[in-house]
Amino acid sequence: MEEREIICVICPSSCHVKVKGEKGKIESIEGYTCKRGKEYAEEEFIAPKRILTSTVKAVGYTCPVIAVRSEKPIPKELLLPAMDEIRKVEAKPPFVIGKPVIENILGTGVNIVLSNC
Repeated sequence: MEEREIICVICPSSCHVKVKGEKGKIESIEGYTCKRGKEYAEEEFIAPKRILTSTVKAVGYTCPVIAVRSEKPIPKELLLPAMDEIRKVEAKPPFVIGKPVIENILGTGVNIVLSNC
């Protein structure tokens, strides 16, 4: 059985949540002070996700690269494969915040979009 301490980042309380369980199944969870903290710790234990931020080459822009991010969190284990895909693309005008650069990256249903121009 695995035991992990997860520090919740949802609110300023930063609760130290102790989660015990096995792959895909939680046996016990303690230390959270709100419902959102419990949900965060459960997701972090079972299937952690992260927002991916990076840059892509920009054709016809004032800088050689432009910032991008994932619209929603993607599974943590897909971060490096997603970066491999991001390295292959170039952003082209018009440069508008929120414009998709890569749609449905790695079949996750999440788009990689321009984050600032």
